[in-house]
Amino acid sequence: MECIFAEYIKFVDSFLVDYYKALLDKKYDKNLVKPFINKYIDVRYYNKYEVKEKDFTQRLNVELNNVASKLMKENKNKAELIKNIFALFSYVLFIDGCTRFQDLNMLLKTLFNDNNISLKYNGEQKKEVTSLIRAYISKKVDFFKLFNTSEFYLKGKKYTDNIYNIDLGQKCNLSKLYSDYAIEKAYNSDVVYENRIYLALIMLSSKILSEVLALEFDNSYIVDLPISLFGKDKKFKKLLRLLDDDYLKEKISLKIMYKDYKKYKKQIHALIKEGYGMSLELDETYNTDFENLFLFANILVSKKYKYYNIIIDNQENIKTNIISVWGDLWRPFWVIFMKYYHNSFQVSLL
Repeated sequence: MECIFAEYIKFVDSFLVDYYKALLDKKYDKNLVKPFINKYIDVRYYNKYEVKEKDFTQRLNVELNNVASKLMKENKNKAELIKNIFALFSYVLFIDGCTRFQDLNMLLKTLFNDNNISLKYNGEQKKEVTSLIRAYISKKVDFFKLFNTSEFYLKGKKYTDNIYNIDLGQKCNLSKLYSDYAIEKAYNSDVVYENRIYLALIMLSSKILSEVLALEFDNSYIVDLPISLFGKDKKFKKLLRLLDDDYLKEKISLKIMYKDYKKYKKQIHALIKEGYGMSLELDETYNTDFENLFLFANILVSKKYKYYNIIIDNQENIKTNIISVWGDLWRPFWVIFMKYYHNSFQVSLL
């Protein structure tokens, strides 16, 4: 499977191109339409913006207005067409879920009779646009149904207000012939662990996309990276393709232990250079060497280690996010908590 976030962006981009082709007909000009679409996707899906408006609709309106102003300066003879392209984007906000609406038929009627748009639509155009929009909304719903499952769920451990460690939980009906110990051992074997992280990243990508659609951009997630993948190049590349999008690389970081970092330093640096987010958990092998710690999105350190205070006191020198984690002292409590309360915990965090 390819990166579902990137695939969804392609889907949105394709719809917007078809939307404008249907409405503008022979007046469609790619050089005038694409700058609006690109800016919309940057702001809507990647949370990239230059203005400081707190309200999303106002922020997007200012950004698109800036695109319109720039295009009109460069294409003075096409000012009216650019104004129409800009005005038509106000309906995209409804169609793409940025702003709620009660009745699609009423929205379409308003679109086709908007006095601020100097375009005329024939019956075929109206039919095509209506069909296009209905199909887009329907496909969005169907898209997320692909990731619904009653057998697996995302479970999380909260590090800070907006950073969570994510794993995959299972609700499969397994034979009572197997003990809890046997099931747990099998669930954590290398092959199963690799496959479960693969599935977790698919489900997490879907969750992050859902957050983006709800205009929620604050959360970040850490997923433990199976070290066994470093010896399985083809399988590792397959997993990395799930994250092959700038936004996901920013929101999801793969966590490794310091002892494994020392062993696979070259490969990990290569991943960081390619833009993949990496988090590093310090362990008993760490010797207070600050070199390269700044490369990681997060540094996790347990209070049980003697170097804990050294790390905390040198946050400015390390120049990355430091997360304090529970040590072994709290581990039994955490295991019991997750075993008996994971459902409510999952709802509250995820």
